[in-house]
Amino acid sequence: MEIPKLYEAYFKQNNFEALTKIQDAVYMPFKEGKDLVAMAPTGSGKTLAFVMPMLETLVPKDGLQVLILEPSQELAMQVRDVIQPLAKLVDCKVQALTGGANPARQLKKLKEKPEIIVATLGRLNELTEARKVKLGNVNTVIVDEADEMLNESKLDIVRSTISQMPADVQMTFFSATGNDIFRDMHKWFGQDFLVIDQRHDTSYTAGIKHYFVDANSEFIKNAMLRELAHNKKFLGIVFFNNSRSLHKAISDMNHNKTNFVTLDSKMSSQQRKTALQLFSNKKVNLMLTTDVAARGMDIDDITTIINYMTPRDDSEYTHRAGRTGRMGKSGSVITFGNSHDMRNLQEMIDVEISKVYIDHEGKISKKPVFDKKKRYNANKTKPKANSKPKKRLRDQKNKGKRNFHKNSEQN
Repeated sequence: MEIPKLYEAYFKQNNFEALTKIQDAVYMPFKEGKDLVAMAPTGSGKTLAFVMPMLETLVPKDGLQVLILEPSQELAMQVRDVIQPLAKLVDCKVQALTGGANPARQLKKLKEKPEIIVATLGRLNELTEARKVKLGNVNTVIVDEADEMLNESKLDIVRSTISQMPADVQMTFFSATGNDIFRDMHKWFGQDFLVIDQRHDTSYTAGIKHYFVDANSEFIKNAMLRELAHNKKFLGIVFFNNSRSLHKAISDMNHNKTNFVTLDSKMSSQQRKTALQLFSNKKVNLMLTTDVAARGMDIDDITTIINYMTPRDDSEYTHRAGRTGRMGKSGSVITFGNSHDMRNLQEMIDVEISKVYIDHEGKISKKPVFDKKKRYNANKTKPKANSKPKKRLRDQKNKGKRNFHKNSEQN
């Protein structure tokens, strides 16, 4: 399928030469109003896959018609930013409703009657319960990152939200990975769905290389992160499995005056926004985070993803890896761990993994490039120049024996 004329200038401006496979596969079924479950690897252009046909179904100045549900504030704002310039082409408005943002300001903008709302569940529920947002005229709902949005903690909330819409509302779900619920969509939503599954198309991720580094202690891992941070060609995200490990690494980085930013769920909305701006503008080339940033974040030219520890499952690995090598670009995924972690990783993902090393300039090498023990003990305190060496324990014991025998002979 050719690029729709409405979007030709946008594609040219962004150096997109053609529709991706998922964009081509989704376009007509979406426009025809079909209920969809569409799956494709990260970086395959899923956001545009639903934005383009969605915009062509809108009626300007006719109130709220499309609701897009996102799992995080960052992703909601990112999708809103993608839609805004395109919505102007059809004389429509888009608004984001997210927690952490100023509620009064959001309510003021709602008076402009946007045709599209991009929302996180928490803030949307607050506004629907207060009857500030009414879903009775919504004709299309798009659930992005659907494997996350339909997990046990959110499924009932998503279903309750959709139940406030007309019975014939078009339901579409987009995801990079599967979910057991996808097999029973009729049971949960009372409709048959057209399933478009391109998850196993490797052409989307052909530019990503997967590496493993033998680094089991936090001391060695943090030292390697500092080396990478000094590489000017490096732009990477380090993923931690939990906040405790993240904050221990933050403490070490601060102690060693390493330049980095953090993205954590406990940060305020403004703090997270500032961190993302510094990183995306390449003012800082190292970001430390938990999986709050793994979902759908699209930042240009990320060279490397680092798993500080082995991901818990293949889905987690896939979403992290998807932050690099997007739209066919090259990228690297490095996992830290020991030989046991290496075996687990090979069983988890069906890709070739190479064991590599990181040198003092933050470059990847397939051969050992330094004495690990010597290099990473370099920061330990050295003895003072004039201090006397400690006597060995054996010498101290022998001295005690000699003194005992000497005193016995005198007596």
